[in-house]
Amino acid sequence: MASSSSSAATDTGSSPPICTELHAYYCMDVLAAHFEGREPISPPFKNAQASYALFVTWNTSSSSRPNAKPSLRGCIGNFAPMPLAKGLKDYALISALQDHRFSPIIEPELSSLSCNVSLLTPMTPILSPLSWTIGKHGIHLTFPSPSNPSRTLSATYLPEIAEEQGWTKEETVLSAIKKAGYRGRVEPRDEDEVWRSLEVQVYESEKSGAGWGEYWDWKKGRGTD
Repeated sequence: MASSSSSAATDTGSSPPICTELHAYYCMDVLAAHFEGREPISPPFKNAQASYALFVTWNTSSSSRPNAKPSLRGCIGNFAPMPLAKGLKDYALISALQDHRFSPIIEPELSSLSCNVSLLTPMTPILSPLSWTIGKHGIHLTFPSPSNPSRTLSATYLPEIAEEQGWTKEETVLSAIKKAGYRGRVEPRDEDEVWRSLEVQVYESEKSGAGWGEYWDWKKGRGTD
């Protein structure tokens, strides 16, 4: 089912991002075109040249377990604002084919896929790793590797992740530290060296998504099958 949600601030210094199912449909067509050996359709949304930081997320559902929660198949994006049409075209494929946590998506999977697009507000530094709101803020953290201080580790979670996983703020930050590549024990207190070294920024997002069947119906309806 096509969906959209927003955690974007009402005053970010510019108009808030506007994310619709058309952005997800475009990403789906980019992926379909990759397998069909054709060019994707022209961007069907009006803000194609506006610049945003963005993430593209792919999930898959099992036909044998219709009530099961969809499984993540890829999620990659960029915090540097870029023209929306180019960003979605690039990251639709990067997140589907190059997320090292998963095998690349293959053509037989397409009918089971859903796609979510997140358009992000600028990031804001916070003083404490826990000074943010679950369901409203995404977090992006960086810290020097304890084994090699010249190396910086980093990770992010989009605004919806903590709420979807049922995590507390502490659990979210600790999971992000692990996601960044550090496997040592970390205590969420200032006396802990890693916790004390964290630099955390927060951001908000507008998100919209759709399933493959919805994309296919939309594409047939516009006469470009």
